[in-house]
Amino acid sequence: MIRNLIIIGLLATATPVLAAADPAAVTAATALVQQLDVKGQITASANQSIAGMRSGAAITQMLSQQPGRVGVMQANAAQKVVTAQTPAVVNAAIQAYAKNFTAAELKALSEFYRSPLGIAMQTKQPRVMAEINQATNQLMGAKIGAAMQALGPQIDAELKKLQ
Repeated sequence: MIRNLIIIGLLATATPVLAAADPAAVTAATALVQQLDVKGQITASANQSIAGMRSGAAITQMLSQQPGRVGVMQANAAQKVVTAQTPAVVNAAIQAYAKNFTAAELKALSEFYRSPLGIAMQTKQPRVMAEINQATNQLMGAKIGAAMQALGPQIDAELKKLQ
């Protein structure tokens, strides 16, 4: 468990540093992020994960005793973090759009997402992403788990050096 948290932490901190965004691009990105309902998408995704925790599904693989109780504890802790951090994640989305697109490009994207095709894209994209995520989990999940398990002795050795 600690090994997995360390690996996840290392992967999460490996983010590129980008230059500050143009203020006009930030304004356009803010409008696009609101239009795309990034906050709603974050909330829906987090709620789905939290529901899995609450049911005990996430912990069942790790624990054999009282998974439901532990899952509820995890879900409650996760819900507090999600509630507190969602505004910061929305701001990060705004900054990411603003740093990677010009104001003109963002306005064009916004126009696209107001078009019939853009509306269809927004409506269908969550289902498409769910199918992609399901395929990813099926095709890679077990193999990544096995690879992480194979690294266990090496990670344990590295952790022992830290003690």
